[in-house]
Amino acid sequence: MKRQILIGLYLLVVYCAVPVLAQGENCIEFQKLVNVTYNFKPSKLTPEERTAKSAAMDKVWNQVKANRQELLPCLYKVINSRTSDSFFRFDASNLLIQLDESSEAKKTLIKAYAEVDFDDIDLRYWMPYIAILGYEGFDTSAAGESWLKYPNPEYYLPQHGTLGINKEIGVLIIYGSMDESIATPALAKIALQENHSAREIAIRILMQQVTPESFQTLKKLNQKGLSENARQSINTFLTAPKILAPREGEPKVTRQQYLDVFNQLVAGKAQPFLKLATEVSDGEKDAVAVLKQADIPLIRKARRVFAASANPHSAEWYKSFTDILMALTWKPETIKKV
Repeated sequence: MKRQILIGLYLLVVYCAVPVLAQGENCIEFQKLVNVTYNFKPSKLTPEERTAKSAAMDKVWNQVKANRQELLPCLYKVINSRTSDSFFRFDASNLLIQLDESSEAKKTLIKAYAEVDFDDIDLRYWMPYIAILGYEGFDTSAAGESWLKYPNPEYYLPQHGTLGINKEIGVLIIYGSMDESIATPALAKIALQENHSAREIAIRILMQQVTPESFQTLKKLNQKGLSENARQSINTFLTAPKILAPREGEPKVTRQQYLDVFNQLVAGKAQPFLKLATEVSDGEKDAVAVLKQADIPLIRKARRVFAASANPHSAEWYKSFTDILMALTWKPETIKKV
């Protein structure tokens, strides 16, 4: 009996070792393919060279897709180890997210997106991923820092004509799509750096966060080095901001109607809200009249939906919700308490 058990264990070890060995060999071959395919900067290639590289990159993608079970762990390994090839890590993370929707894959993508050279990519495809993952609850502030540090990030969407995404709208999309519990501290960190090149942009977005933490940061902020316009904006915001007044007379929209369309909005159904907004173009006046403190978390989440839509109108919608939040939140005693 003992001999039979030992033989059984031996066969089990041999049986298990075969696929492990094969997987190791496949991973080595995959790494070789990556080595000969990548380690280049698209921004430095001619159109002809880009076409050739695109075909070679397709072979890498197709190999992983055809051998997902064996090569997905290897893909993770190569993304994490190939730290000097930012374009490969960006491109490979796009493949990774198609095959694996786990939190680990999404965090890997955020890191790769934050570290890629913007000269090598099309920002039209970079921003939506960051915005959506921010809305899902991930910390995308590293990508926000990269956006802020780039000299002049800007792009246009065909469906929006001449309306583009510039640096400030992009910052609002990135930080506005994140939960305020993540975004506000990240913006505060930038605002507190006197020599940060995008400090005033961060302060302007921080003023739209409308959280106790944002009020506290702005109140205690050392204004040294800020422009006169920035100092005046902060002081006005803290002492006498323009607060949206409720509609005089009977509201055109009820609280329940707002709660219904907000809940549908965060569930991915924007049409009911957009229909209501079209029918009552100044509906913000009703919102501040009928909504309550208990509704603030839902209002914030609805606001994040529009930031995460990542289009030139995101800033306009975001401001509309910010006006509502300010009316429901800001009071002189609020500032005194922080």
